[in-house]
Amino acid sequence: MLTALDRLTIYSVLCFISFCALVMRSPVETSLMPLFGVSASLFGIWLEMRRWQGTSEEQEN
Repeated sequence: MLTALDRLTIYSVLCFISFCALVMRSPVETSLMPLFGVSASLFGIWLEMRRWQGTSEEQEN
């Protein structure tokens, strides 16, 4: 089972790879897949951060 930090690291690496694919493509190419990859990984990072804050609050109580 992966920890929250492991999942956050995976989402960050995927976001970096998608961003590089988005920036390094030529203007002639019209693929939206890198844009979908960046948005999906940013959503995953946001979701993990919200869940991580919830578990931190539960452990304090």
